[in-house]
Amino acid sequence: MDKNKNKKRITMKKSRFGEFGLIIANSHTSLGLEVAKKLGVTSLEIESKPFPNNELDVRRLSDISGKDICIFSSLHSRYDTIKELRLICNSVKGSAARVFGVFPFVRDGKSDHVKRFGETVAYKDVAMEISSSGLEVIAIFDQHSSQHPSFYDTTHYRLRTVHHVYLMRILIEYAIKHSGEFDSVLALDDGGFKRNKKIAELLNKDVSFIIKERDASTRKINIEKSKIIGNIKGQKVVAFDDMLQNGGTLEAGAKIAKYNGAKEISFFLVHNDFSDETFNRINPLLENGTIDKIYILETIPLQNKEKWHKNLIIISPADFIAEVIKRIHEEGHMRNLFIEL
Repeated sequence: MDKNKNKKRITMKKSRFGEFGLIIANSHTSLGLEVAKKLGVTSLEIESKPFPNNELDVRRLSDISGKDICIFSSLHSRYDTIKELRLICNSVKGSAARVFGVFPFVRDGKSDHVKRFGETVAYKDVAMEISSSGLEVIAIFDQHSSQHPSFYDTTHYRLRTVHHVYLMRILIEYAIKHSGEFDSVLALDDGGFKRNKKIAELLNKDVSFIIKERDASTRKINIEKSKIIGNIKGQKVVAFDDMLQNGGTLEAGAKIAKYNGAKEISFFLVHNDFSDETFNRINPLLENGTIDKIYILETIPLQNKEKWHKNLIIISPADFIAEVIKRIHEEGHMRNLFIEL
């Protein structure tokens, strides 16, 4: 179910880099086309398809001479989206006046919490691949770690500017508009407390947080023994997070909240980086009422969209992303788009 009803269109001006041109990669064409509509432009034609051995074959079909080219791509891991991005960059370098990239999602950042011997930071490799692609400016959104934007190399390549902007703002503004529908904010763990505390202040709501108890041998979360600091009994509570993958955190959080007397529990999530198991784990919880609603921005194409329960609600980020693109093209300030979390 798509709750986006905003029909406003942005007017694009010609910048010192020439006329604007938008290239939409195959990674999220529906969102890309929605952004193009908001910008009032027609996307430039490219051909991107796999060879029989699954190597990518990319060909530019449009004239981009002297234009300011934006490459729009959701850099998820369902196929080699980074390779596709680099091939598109290769096809436009030398003809375009400038090339910049806007990426609603960038993969490989979830596990970058080095706690054990031998663990690596996977996002560094992704950042270097993007840095050396020939892009001059990029916009990335809601990175899982505050360190991720610093991994891009703006010294040795053409890349000069990295804008890190929060799509979470869209969810917060939606929650403010519908603040009468819930009573308090719940942080699902210690790591999410700072973010949810700040959001609770913006919404003028109380905040509680979960302390999980795990079985010493299996490490499974014990729902009955886990605690909530704060009172949520009889309340409609909401929790905000940057990402949903397998759904274990949501499942445990919902069950702990309901066990401790919450009347309803809903989740606001930026990135739907779902695994193959997510649907089978989360959809039954929506059906049986353990989870009341989930709001997502669909920064990655939602698989099995028609099979999901109606209370998985999509809020489109197209307006916000289009505004980011306009400001990069016209070299405008981003400052009033930022939100401290």
